[in-house]
Amino acid sequence: MESEKARLAVPFAWQREQWGRLCQQHADNRLPHALLLAGPKGVGKLHLASAFGCYLLCLSPLNNAACGHCKGCDLNLSGTHPDLLLLRPEDGSRVIKIDQVRSLTEFLSKTAQQGGRKVAVIEPAEGLNANSANALLKSLEEPSGDTTLLLVSHLTSGVLATIRSRCQLLPFAIPSTDDGLAWLAPLAVGQDPEYLLKCAAGAPLAAFALLDGDKLVKQEALIKGLLGVATHNASPLALAAELASGEPLVVIESMQQWLQSGFRQQASGGEASAGRDAQLVNLLAATPATVAYRFWDKLVRLKRQSLSAANPNKQLLLEELMLDWQALARQSRYA
Repeated sequence: MESEKARLAVPFAWQREQWGRLCQQHADNRLPHALLLAGPKGVGKLHLASAFGCYLLCLSPLNNAACGHCKGCDLNLSGTHPDLLLLRPEDGSRVIKIDQVRSLTEFLSKTAQQGGRKVAVIEPAEGLNANSANALLKSLEEPSGDTTLLLVSHLTSGVLATIRSRCQLLPFAIPSTDDGLAWLAPLAVGQDPEYLLKCAAGAPLAAFALLDGDKLVKQEALIKGLLGVATHNASPLALAAELASGEPLVVIESMQQWLQSGFRQQASGGEASAGRDAQLVNLLAATPATVAYRFWDKLVRLKRQSLSAANPNKQLLLEELMLDWQALARQSRYA
């Protein structure tokens, strides 16, 4: 139980700066009523938001952390704290619906049952569509009592401007390789943690997620398929048809991660990449910057489509993506 309490109450090692900033703002009574935790997926933003929620609801915090022993902490550990609400898309949906936001508004309008603060965590903030975002605006503009809203975003450009402008931004970046490996290595039994971290573009939690089921096998099959298209040994439309049995969002986010690795390799002077995805990253690193950034913009647009309530045609979306990938590969010096 003690290790579980510590895990819930303490942020990851690479989040010390953000945690310190939040705790100092709280100590100085300058904590904004709404924060937007923004950055790459898989760096632990939701974990920090949950940990900070525990800290705010703790009755006797110690050394900038929840005590883990009071009634508030016991309720948080059991997942039954009445003054903490986690708002996420319902099963089978990628969108936070207006009825969910209305329930949140009702929660915020009531007096805290434990007599202190109320905390709501919304993840992902880009899951709010126009209707649900508009329903949230009043709570952002006129917060009630001691209320803290923690919005978590993996794609800040996908969050409506009306929401972004009413939140204080708390940015997160990919942690150092040393920090990422220190956390991941003990968990990646039988796997190469450096390779996992590289596949996830340095995001430790995304790297750990690859160990779940056959995700790593599918990731390597995607690498093989993309290289086949790039070297004209496979059809982009055939690969799109093969990938349509899964979720386009997984493909899009994986390609974003590899493209980020390519950008970093360009910035470091183009040193050869190592690992099972080396050819893929090398190809991206050798792509003209204007072409690579246009492709990044395309990935962002397709990700928005995948996250929207419109339910785009998966086959057509993937065909468009694979044809654009083929066009990019033709312009890479590596290809």
